[in-house]
Amino acid sequence: MLYWELTRACDLACRHCRAEAIARPDPRELSTRDGFALLDSLAGFGDPLPHLVFTGGDPLKRAELFDFVAHARGLGFAVSVTPAGTPLLTDQVVQRFVRAEVRMMALSLDGSSPERHDSLRGVPGSFDRTVEAARWAREANLPLQINTLVCAETLHDLPATLATLTGLGVSTWALFFLIQVGRGEVLQGISPEESEEVMGWAHEISRDAAFP
Repeated sequence: MLYWELTRACDLACRHCRAEAIARPDPRELSTRDGFALLDSLAGFGDPLPHLVFTGGDPLKRAELFDFVAHARGLGFAVSVTPAGTPLLTDQVVQRFVRAEVRMMALSLDGSSPERHDSLRGVPGSFDRTVEAARWAREANLPLQINTLVCAETLHDLPATLATLTGLGVSTWALFFLIQVGRGEVLQGISPEESEEVMGWAHEISRDAAFP
């Protein structure tokens, strides 16, 4: 797996943002030309090529996102995209992902309710937009991964979050344990013992869950 953080720009204000995202693209970000050159150089990994994930910040804040996706696909990369749950993510954008042969879209859902999720994401409405985008992906037959933060604040809400995902057509649920860097320093992680319990629980539910 290769993750290219296209930009630090994002319209959310997540309390755990490792990248300490900003409102507008940083002028020092790779130019379009340099981005294409980077993709060309990554093709040097050879067969089999890594799975390439366009992330951020919010990759939709880069106007060239679909140009980069097309170039990567032309080089033979399998491509995934991790957009943010903002007004930039529309049904039309999801349809473009499908036409661009994006293999999977990943969204973040960090709570079972708007109050829980939005309090971490820092922008009201993010929960509703994320759930709506998940439904668009299901309707478009675009495989969907949901990423969920595991920290002291979300720990006891994980079962309810799992219930929220039921029926959304999720292909994969990925639990991301808090790393206290960037803005994430303000949140509290969980203990090693709690981490073991979460992993044991995840293993047990994986036997019957509708998604891996």
